[in-house]
Amino acid sequence: MDALRTARDRHKGKTRVSLQKFIDRLRKHSDLGEGDVARLQSLDTVSRQLAPGGFSVRDGTDLNTCSLLVSGIAASHKIVGSGGRQIVGMFFAGELVDFDGLFLSSIDYNVQAISECRVYDFHCEQLLDVMFQSPSIGKALFRETLIKSAISREWMANLGRRDSRTKVAYLLCELSVRLSQSGSAEAHDFMLPLTQEQISDIIGVTPMHVSRVLKDLEKDGLIHRERRKIRVLNWKLLASAGDFSPTYLRLTSDRQPPSVT
Repeated sequence: MDALRTARDRHKGKTRVSLQKFIDRLRKHSDLGEGDVARLQSLDTVSRQLAPGGFSVRDGTDLNTCSLLVSGIAASHKIVGSGGRQIVGMFFAGELVDFDGLFLSSIDYNVQAISECRVYDFHCEQLLDVMFQSPSIGKALFRETLIKSAISREWMANLGRRDSRTKVAYLLCELSVRLSQSGSAEAHDFMLPLTQEQISDIIGVTPMHVSRVLKDLEKDGLIHRERRKIRVLNWKLLASAGDFSPTYLRLTSDRQPPSVT
């Protein structure tokens, strides 16, 4: 019995540490007190490890859990009638990947691991109870859905109304900021988590075109590439080329990308 209690305590301790990125993310845009933090840390979780390409959830699945990405990078996508894939969202450490489960009986998209991922599953009813017990938590999670909606609007504008150079530059800017926000990159140096095929499934151009644009951005002195490592050499010019402003990501002022000259 003591060994079982010790194992449970150890799991709770790991859960508190793993939830910290999620809590820190919420605190960027919402006021959470110590009681709110304690409520979130008390949630029962089930941990899952996903290999690259593994599915966290599939289109049409009945949901009774919500999943938090603790580490790694994942993407949501739709498969159209012709069999083609459209990537419609990305998730980074500290983000909920299927918040829909709180209010909808099933999900209408796939969530798939881009890299090695660890996911924590919460029971929807328990998370709802916490939201109703604490209006601050409820407001924070609602703000998360609004930020996700803002990201979706930017992706829609990028997909439909920008040329290929602007599309790629925009995506590099967002990846730089969101990877930095999740603690997976420093400043403007980051590992590109996506293949050229995956980038093409986000922005709607061929992988060959993606390759050509990346070479042009490097030739023009905006970025430097070393295999999949990207270094932004001139943030202002890259942001201008991508028609990018981080306002929609709702970062605090000290997390705004610094100017690089």
